[in-house]
Amino acid sequence: MNSWSPVDYLIYLSFLFFAFGISLFLKKGLIATKFLGIQFLGLAYQLFAGYFIQPSHIHEYPHFFRTVSPFFYLLGPLAYLFQHFLLFPERKFRLVHTLHFLPFILHIIEYIPFYILPAEVKLVEVEHVFQQKTFYSSQSIYGWISMRDHLFIKTIYYIAYIFWTLQELYKFYKTTSGSFLKKNSLIVYWLTGDMVMKFVVIILHCFNLIFAKKKHLEITYMDYIFVLEYIIMMVFMLLNPKLLKGPTLKGLVFQHSAGFNEKQLLETTKQEKAHQKASRDKSVIFTLNRYFETEQLFLRPDITLAEVSRYLKIKPRIIRMALQIEMNLSFSDYVNTWRIQYAEEQCRENSKWKNYKLEVIAMESGFGTRQSFNSAVKKIKGVSPGKYFEDIM
Repeated sequence: MNSWSPVDYLIYLSFLFFAFGISLFLKKGLIATKFLGIQFLGLAYQLFAGYFIQPSHIHEYPHFFRTVSPFFYLLGPLAYLFQHFLLFPERKFRLVHTLHFLPFILHIIEYIPFYILPAEVKLVEVEHVFQQKTFYSSQSIYGWISMRDHLFIKTIYYIAYIFWTLQELYKFYKTTSGSFLKKNSLIVYWLTGDMVMKFVVIILHCFNLIFAKKKHLEITYMDYIFVLEYIIMMVFMLLNPKLLKGPTLKGLVFQHSAGFNEKQLLETTKQEKAHQKASRDKSVIFTLNRYFETEQLFLRPDITLAEVSRYLKIKPRIIRMALQIEMNLSFSDYVNTWRIQYAEEQCRENSKWKNYKLEVIAMESGFGTRQSFNSAVKKIKGVSPGKYFEDIM
């Protein structure tokens, strides 16, 4: 190697991304972590193969040619799925989610006939690309559509996913209380900052696509900016490993729930840590709390224990027992406690709610009727709704 080149160091960065991606993929915990791991693994291969498809190496390693292209169809879906399962960790990965990877799979199938060709035949295609002075050639005997068409499709596909991701992030911020966002400010900064970086990359990419006169056969400043986004993300996670546990639960307000206060709960938990059953109950409550907090099921008047049980794949009897032992609450009282806490937060933080009548507060908080609202507040808080919310507002 006669002179230093940033491209030469990208291959070393690919090994770092590969190791980081493997550690995330194998990490126990949220499914979001696995999607993030796949992102880094995909980027690791893009950097690794990208080194060998540069003009200075491609003639020696033609089998890497066109193998990077399908991975660009993963960028948008993986970014969306990572954020989705980080914000809503109790949601399950279902078969329908595999449709996100359909363009990636189809692009691979499209180029399988080319991938299995001998090296000397691939070199003919390489020379054809070099004559056009761009990897995104407009004419080729391989593939269903041209690489130039793929470039525009990938760009539109990625932009659509980023706006979809942004819309879900905005909706999450809008429907979540200020106190919850404040408690999880680090995740808020992380996801918001990464979204800003993605829009910077999109703007520069579109500018480059429309106005750049030079056809690219080498790595450009755009590629370095894209890699920089993942370097920043990796450093941020290494400095804040708790981020991958997802949003921290704010928990329920226990002070007035059947005389069972937070101090008693902590003491009981400490005493029962050694017992397997208590550990299971605690795990059930954590899962239940996270599910209710992220999905805000309590806002639905018709929510039932059977529905929650089916989704979480936990028997109703086990949920009832865990609530009784850990919180001294029935399922209906548990749901109503969430509703009352939600109403409290909105009345404190949302100026519109301060002008609501109690009937409106009851309906907006998930209570089907004013009567059920009155009964729940009286039972859980020990005072009438009028008195309780008068003190809050």
